[in-house]
Amino acid sequence: MIKAAELEKIRKAAVEAAVEAGKITLRYYRKSFDVREKARSSLVTEADLKSEALIRKILGKKFPSFQFRGEEGGHNSAAALDAPMWHVDPLDGTTNFVHGFPMYCVSIGLALADEPLVGVIHIPTLDETFHGAKGAGAKMNRRPMKVSKRANLGESLLTTGFAYLHQADAISPEIERFKRAHLEARAVRRPGAAAIDLAYVAAGVFDGFWERNLSSWDICAGIALVREAGGNVSSYDGGSVTLDGKELLATNGKIHGAMIKILSGR
Repeated sequence: MIKAAELEKIRKAAVEAAVEAGKITLRYYRKSFDVREKARSSLVTEADLKSEALIRKILGKKFPSFQFRGEEGGHNSAAALDAPMWHVDPLDGTTNFVHGFPMYCVSIGLALADEPLVGVIHIPTLDETFHGAKGAGAKMNRRPMKVSKRANLGESLLTTGFAYLHQADAISPEIERFKRAHLEARAVRRPGAAAIDLAYVAAGVFDGFWERNLSSWDICAGIALVREAGGNVSSYDGGSVTLDGKELLATNGKIHGAMIKILSGR
């Protein structure tokens, strides 16, 4: 296990990298730039690529022995299973970014195997940086943050996302879960960036979040933040979650059981 003093150095470096990468994205935001479609509704821009390159440069210089896994192809060719690994989404919410919707972020997490140790999520358009390290709590900018205290699902604000599913049989279960949550909760939102959803659960803005078909770079940082802010993270059935588990439920802990029932259709 990495010692607390080292985790603090890692957290500071990840904050620096996220903020600097965010500055790159702002140079392109609501301006003309090249957009490529990797798959239907899955976009990548110059900002994504340059953001990831800068993050890898900054973190690689400071921690050369760490592995790296980035959404835009920045992977180590032969990852060592016992080495810490960065899980990086250089621009989560690219579709939002392309359309000029301000809800996008830079997400940087560090994990040892499936255990997130450090999380940093930076929203450039709002100048909000959520950061934390295992055992040291979590903050939004300089303010300590905690999950909400709401225990009644009817008073809760939830958030979710749908994978880019364009087949009726694939999207139907997602719509059904959304309907059940909508009927029970105060309201449900869908901002379109999983890392932001998790950051706002940690900050007590949202009381719960669920989504399927996520990747490690979407959730590593957010899981670290939610846990350090006092929340609960699991699979839909309440089991343990892995970084490649493909489904995630994150809540303030108090509504976790009620959310498991909604997601399982009980």
